[in-house]
Amino acid sequence: MEYKYLKTTNEDNMRICIVPTMFPKFIGDYYGSFVYDEAKALVQMGFEVHVVTPHNQGAVYRENMEGIEVHRFRWMEPKPFRALVHFKGFLDTFRMLTYSVSLFFNLIRTTKKYKIQILHAHSVIPTGYIGSLISKLMGIPLFITAHGMDINNFEDRRLFNYFISSSLNSSHKSIAVSEDLAKKMRLLVNDENKVIVLRNGVDTHIFHPGENKKLRYKFGIKDDEILILFVGYLDTFKGIYELINSFQEISAENKNVKLLMVGGGPKKEDLLDNVIKMNLEDNVIFTGMIEHQKIHKYYQAADIFVLPSYTEGLPISVLEAMACGLPVVATNVGGIPEVITDGLGGFLVSPKSEKELIKKLNIILTNKYIRMQFVQKSLERIEDEFDFYKKIKKLASSYESFE
Repeated sequence: MEYKYLKTTNEDNMRICIVPTMFPKFIGDYYGSFVYDEAKALVQMGFEVHVVTPHNQGAVYRENMEGIEVHRFRWMEPKPFRALVHFKGFLDTFRMLTYSVSLFFNLIRTTKKYKIQILHAHSVIPTGYIGSLISKLMGIPLFITAHGMDINNFEDRRLFNYFISSSLNSSHKSIAVSEDLAKKMRLLVNDENKVIVLRNGVDTHIFHPGENKKLRYKFGIKDDEILILFVGYLDTFKGIYELINSFQEISAENKNVKLLMVGGGPKKEDLLDNVIKMNLEDNVIFTGMIEHQKIHKYYQAADIFVLPSYTEGLPISVLEAMACGLPVVATNVGGIPEVITDGLGGFLVSPKSEKELIKKLNIILTNKYIRMQFVQKSLERIEDEFDFYKKIKKLASSYESFE
């Protein structure tokens, strides 16, 4: 295929259009921050980066965010905000239709106006599918990054699998954030070579070991208390109910332990009610959403990180926790076993198993030597395999291979 806008007649920087379902509404917003960090790093490398993303309440329609040209389009957005992956029912289906149609026409306008040379969709559907239509229509190479839920949530749904397969087969490169995800994607494409693994990375200039006593004091955490940290979306699939139930038993046996829940989501109020019913309100702290540039301070204030999700791609929160020197207890789903070897950098447990979660957390809580051992292994693994800037260089090389 001949790409209309790939080669320029002057020394202009390569022009990339990133198409995410999630993107921060403002600098510091945690929602979609992993896409923002990637876009900002590409700007710093000399690329001209445009982002076409849905408008959400509280955001402006057009702005420059640290060199990134952000174009937010109108659609029938829900109020209050909800992620696309959690849409259900007729009204949400109609919202998704308005999203897809608006994205299609806005992408055509952006690619024409700015002579875009590379399209990069984050999520296979709907952005990857719409991107595939634009790629064929405009003659622009398409990259698609799958993050996990866009594949895992639709494995048993034939209609969605058709759109996923069509999107991946239309892409020029399909990026998986884990080998586990890549295996699933290769089953859906005609040419396995177009599926590559580019694992998430973490910026160790920001995420590194430290002692944030100021933040501990803010939440009333004493020096001799052990703080367990959860960072994520407060919804059922993140294993939050199993975590609270497990913590009830753990705290009954260990009086010097507290749990910090960082994040927002649809189950927050219900979770708060459960905590009150269990008489845990003095030991479980909810912070709400935290600005992305401050989140490292919460890892540095904690002693243990836990993520009991039912499904994942390769969660950045696990990498951030490891880079900050925290032992991790997480479920053996998605790409997590590719990061943590059970019993070396942390513990792996089965999803929905409160019994395993209690057992492994108690081991770390009561054995300081194991905590120290896990920390050392985690730091070594991050440095060797999950450096953010190494990942960006690989991505940039993939883009430039189409020049």
